[in-house]
Amino acid sequence: MHHVTITTPARLHFSLIDLNGALGRIDGGFGVAIEQPNFCIVAERATGIHVADSVYRERACHVLARLQETYSFPGISLKFTAEIPSHSGFGSGTQLSLGIAQAVNLLYGLGLSVLDLAHAVGRGGTSGIGVAAFNTGGFIVDGGHRYPEQKSSFLPSSAVGDISPPPILLRHPFPAWPLLIAMPNCSRIYGEAELELFRTLCPQPESVAPQLSHILLLQLLPTILEQDMRGFGEALNQIQTFGWKRVEIDAQGPELQQTLDFLQHNGALGAGVSSWGPAICAVSQDIEELKRKTAAFLERLPNGGSCFVTRANNVGAQIVSE
Repeated sequence: MHHVTITTPARLHFSLIDLNGALGRIDGGFGVAIEQPNFCIVAERATGIHVADSVYRERACHVLARLQETYSFPGISLKFTAEIPSHSGFGSGTQLSLGIAQAVNLLYGLGLSVLDLAHAVGRGGTSGIGVAAFNTGGFIVDGGHRYPEQKSSFLPSSAVGDISPPPILLRHPFPAWPLLIAMPNCSRIYGEAELELFRTLCPQPESVAPQLSHILLLQLLPTILEQDMRGFGEALNQIQTFGWKRVEIDAQGPELQQTLDFLQHNGALGAGVSSWGPAICAVSQDIEELKRKTAAFLERLPNGGSCFVTRANNVGAQIVSE
């Protein structure tokens, strides 16, 4: 194999479940893979490292340097024909890292699984949703990490080192509902700002995880299996009101909450922030009308914003090779 094109999904992360650890596990989470935005990575064998991209070149080279520490390969040439915006709630770091690692894996016949690749590039140390989204797509629930023997800190995956992705408890195809993604132009939470929020606001109260688990198990999951859009939206709305999700929303400032409120009061059956945002996912029985209203609302915000319609990805990353 000399040439490979890998198209990744993005992922929406609806919430971490347990940032307390009273039951001996932390993290856990649930989310869904989506078709857009995506990375489309075109890769070829080469005798050195060549990355034809101004936005992601530094991060791509870092991933490749890490891979070369473990696996001997002469080089690779990369270009990106589509990109996931960074620090926006779509899990761009995991999809970029796994897409590049999979390209190396296939071009040089390393025979590695997606979990092997995730460990090699240091992804999945907090949430397993992004790794599973790349692998299989669909709606995903992961079971977190043993606390404190497997993971002893309340930190994001970018800061925890070589911790393996958590076990996947459930993967199920997500209904073919159109999903509106609204993105107000507000702050981005990452790096030291993200670390400081984890350090100062964890552990969360012990009561959060049981409440969230109840909503997940007996409200959100049944609506997906029964394809009940209204019930799914109601569960999504409830998740925005407490626990770590409130930390994520409050950290962004007023524009994110204003957009969430607008969606919930102007035709969305439910709306929820993905990770730290600013991406918000909404479901509606009239998605085009909601999109029209939301676009007009975002234009009126001080810094504007954008919105688009996508659907769930139920297959994971797609690969074309030559």
